[in-house]
Amino acid sequence: MAETISTAPRLVGPSVDRLGTGRRAILGAALGASVTAGGVARRAAAASSVAVLRSPEQLRSAYDHVIVGAGSAGCVLAHRLSRAGRHILIIEAGEVATLPEIANPPDWPALQGSQVDWRYETTPQPGLGGRVVTCPRGKVVGGSSAINALAYQRGHRAAYDRWPEGWRYADLLPYFKRAETFSGGADAWHGGDGPLHVLALAGVADRTPIAGAFVEAAQERNFSYAPDIGGATPTGAGWNQLSVRDGVRDDAATAYLGALEGPVVDLLVDTRVIGLALERGRCVGVQLTNRVVRPDGDVLLCAGAIDSPRFLMLAGIGPAADLMALGLPVARDLPEVGRNLEDHLLVAGVAYEALREVPRSHYNHADSLLYVPRAPNESPELLVMCLSLPFVTPAVGKLPAPAYVLVPCLMRPQSRGRVRLASADPVAPALIDPNYLADPADLEALADGVALARDIGAAAAFAGWRAREVYPGPAAAGRADLRVFVRRAANSFHHPTGTCAIGAVVDTALRVYGIAGLRIVDASVFPSIPQSMVNAATIAVAERASDLILMG
Repeated sequence: MAETISTAPRLVGPSVDRLGTGRRAILGAALGASVTAGGVARRAAAASSVAVLRSPEQLRSAYDHVIVGAGSAGCVLAHRLSRAGRHILIIEAGEVATLPEIANPPDWPALQGSQVDWRYETTPQPGLGGRVVTCPRGKVVGGSSAINALAYQRGHRAAYDRWPEGWRYADLLPYFKRAETFSGGADAWHGGDGPLHVLALAGVADRTPIAGAFVEAAQERNFSYAPDIGGATPTGAGWNQLSVRDGVRDDAATAYLGALEGPVVDLLVDTRVIGLALERGRCVGVQLTNRVVRPDGDVLLCAGAIDSPRFLMLAGIGPAADLMALGLPVARDLPEVGRNLEDHLLVAGVAYEALREVPRSHYNHADSLLYVPRAPNESPELLVMCLSLPFVTPAVGKLPAPAYVLVPCLMRPQSRGRVRLASADPVAPALIDPNYLADPADLEALADGVALARDIGAAAAFAGWRAREVYPGPAAAGRADLRVFVRRAANSFHHPTGTCAIGAVVDTALRVYGIAGLRIVDASVFPSIPQSMVNAATIAVAERASDLILMG
């Protein structure tokens, strides 16, 4: 018998089945005892009857759609399509979440490198001195929305207005609003009754005081105050906005699957998809180890910017020469599959020894931030975050507490990378090459970011906190020193996008070119990376995609 998702409180333990190395290596020691084995209970799903299946033998005889991946996009599609009466199967390689660290916002660093992370790594990066960078991806119901740092910002409209017609900011704003219950209430920019709860830290009283010093310091340096960083004022200094409800993480699974009523979604967990089944130019189903699951309608590939192109290439959809070199038959020559990989890069970090104990954040350790455009009405080139804990890459050195760190981030990279198959083995991880700092402009922009973070860090607002700058330190006096520091301290923001982009791999209805019955809905379809964290954009794209799918 299939289990159903109930409204009982989330418990910790292997028998519970209710829905409700990377930066972890850098942050784990800093967090210390705050990463607990117990703690906050996962919020229960409300009135949900999604059936959790543990064997393909439990599948029904027919489904309208099969969704590959129960991440942000997959959960959105299951919610919207099932509410429209479609019978849905989601296939997820991970399990239903039980780790308490998923629920507790400050504990998110403990999730990277854990059992709910695929633990992917990049190829050695020449721009970073040959370093290999971790690429955490969620292996759990909820996907990366269940292991990320909870930041939920849609970004600047100019970023979306570079996308094709139908996917620009005015097109997506209704879907951003439809997705959201905003803690500040509904208005022209925010929704008030959507599945996902978004908490604006501007409206809470228990922000860490170091974050307040950062907002004041940025204003000292003539940056404007942004009262709503996720709405009308997406540039300037302001308070973070997070996917948090009642003090716990509200990921795509708790928000979208947890709100469903009626037994119209089957969730097959702990099951790897081996490939896509193609017949005469049509995707007819999803290949499991010992069977093909054939829906009546489209297969919906929601495996993310790393694995969606991997699935396409394994099925013979991609660059023909690459596929033939691996002995794979070519079903459709699509040269751009796996290309156009973009990722935000950050510098960890511009670090300060503190004069006194720095209170930890109750949220995600970055209560405040600054978005910096190069010109008015343009999307941000840089982001600077204030972290209330030691956060530097091991290549930089140690930073004992008490300390705080200002983290510059490159939001509009010029470098482009690629995802490729390592072999024809259907379970082999892809080769991930973000090609960090390949374009010299990215190195210069991050050097600008380090200089900016140092300038803010030297402001009077930090006088009561700042003992000394530890990194890059007084010896880093010139531009060449900043470049060296960037190469040593740069790390991924873990926002891969663009590898199955609209206009290159899929059309504006997200249908794969030349292959009937197959759509891709996830961050891989982004034509360019938004100048903000990418989970909000992924959810909005999936919201709009659900309407396109229902239209046929």
